[in-house]
Amino acid sequence: MYKLIALELKRNRLRPYHIATLICGVTMLGFQYLMAAIPHMDPTEPDAQLFSQYPFLTGITSLVCMAVFSILSAVMASRFVVEEYSGKRAILLLSYPISRKKVLWAKLVLVLLYAVGAMLLCGLVVQTVFCLTESLFPICSDQLTIEVILQSLGFLLFCSVLAGLLGMVSLWFGFRKKSVSVTIVASVILVTIVCQVISAALLFLPIMGIVFGVTGIFAILAMQNLLRQVNNMEV
Repeated sequence: MYKLIALELKRNRLRPYHIATLICGVTMLGFQYLMAAIPHMDPTEPDAQLFSQYPFLTGITSLVCMAVFSILSAVMASRFVVEEYSGKRAILLLSYPISRKKVLWAKLVLVLLYAVGAMLLCGLVVQTVFCLTESLFPICSDQLTIEVILQSLGFLLFCSVLAGLLGMVSLWFGFRKKSVSVTIVASVILVTIVCQVISAALLFLPIMGIVFGVTGIFAILAMQNLLRQVNNMEV
């Protein structure tokens, strides 16, 4: 498995995804500072008090970050799976003297781990910089405590894993049509629905648990179906 993943890394450049992650990190940091500054820019805003609370700020930032990385995961999956198993590339890939399931599994694991790891790293950097500046030059009126920091990190981890799982579900839609555009459109639709549900009950554990469980089940079923489809493909 490790050798197959290493082979995928040699065959496919990850630099564009590294750059996208970096851009996302800078954008999310600016977004979080902008949200924190809303109470100062317009104190009469009815919801201004919400933007001065750390759990709300970090939660919204993590949700937006999850949306970005879900789509990035879909784009990456399209490149590593949909394009690879289309046309002449599929003939070459299916002729390898290696188990088809192992080859596809290596691709899926690589895409999933990259999406989760990249978002987690991006979010950690953003939250660390924000918390450090808040401890020196606070913008928010809320109290930054260890409990708040741990809660934010837990939600970040939740969103990171969810971003990877949503990418797998989107890939299933795209693979059925052998279409990159279908994969990306499916990702946008799925992440919009999930973000709406979670934002309606931000940090409400039962709702988050249900969303995570349902997405996880669909992602597992999607990956199993993808493995069966590739195993039954004719050269």
